[in-house]
Amino acid sequence: MPQVYTVDLFGLECAPPEWLSVLDDGERTRAGRFVCARDRLAFVAAHALKRLVLAQAFPGRSPAALRFGADSFGKPFLAGPAALQFNLSHTTGLTALAVSSRSLGIDVETRDSSVHFRDAAPSVLSAAECVALARAVDWDDAFLALWTAKEAVLKAEGKGLYLPLSEIEVREDRARGPSRLWTLWRSRPTPRHALTLAWDGQDDVVENHCLCGEDLTAWVSNPQAKCA
Repeated sequence: MPQVYTVDLFGLECAPPEWLSVLDDGERTRAGRFVCARDRLAFVAAHALKRLVLAQAFPGRSPAALRFGADSFGKPFLAGPAALQFNLSHTTGLTALAVSSRSLGIDVETRDSSVHFRDAAPSVLSAAECVALARAVDWDDAFLALWTAKEAVLKAEGKGLYLPLSEIEVREDRARGPSRLWTLWRSRPTPRHALTLAWDGQDDVVENHCLCGEDLTAWVSNPQAKCA
């Protein structure tokens, strides 16, 4: 069963020092390179969340002790014996993490993103998708459902930018990528955000955890606690 975790960052201007304490030196260096404070906040939240969740697979080890690598396409993986797949996504005001034993990808966008992506629609959507979009009552919601699904599948395929979004065909709760048929799960973690999970499996049950900034800070203080 895939697990999805989101952290609503509404009301936060910067990352609490507790979040930074579980990151490694490389992650803190990357966080410091963000010029925009809200982007830095989302990055720190995502990587703190990643460490807290994945540390549960290593009883007795601290989140800060986890080590990660990257494959030839730049997709990160957890070093060690735990056969866990994970994927991160973050945008203004929200960060998201998906974890499973199967291949998966997750994408989250703000509703405002549809304005910026509108010009790209003809180049990334199929003819059938364009027809469905034209019939939608709410163009922005329908487009974000398509866009986040394609991005989630792109990440699940693990080929990075080598795979054009136009090669992914979305049909309701399934999407066809170059390697296989992916199952889709969608949610609105906040009124401002749209999220899609894509994973390699037929089970449509997802364990969903919605957190706020205070929840994440409390979890850092007690990493052994199970997330509600």
